[in-house]
Amino acid sequence: MNNITDLPNPFTPLAFLPPALARQFEVTRYILAATLGAYVWDIALNLGNDYTLLFKHRVRLPTIVYFLSR
Repeated sequence: MNNITDLPNPFTPLAFLPPALARQFEVTRYILAATLGAYVWDIALNLGNDYTLLFKHRVRLPTIVYFLSR
């Protein structure tokens, strides 16, 4: 049985995973964080335009399709 002191730093979150799996997990987390950041950035930049489109103009089929696609 492996001893906990055999690990380089047993208090890191991914210390108990194999290095290849830990690297894949980290890359996945970075990609998800970047995607979420881009999505929030897009919503923040277009919030005023979306409000104007939804409440100041007549809502027709293209407007509904636009909001469903976002």
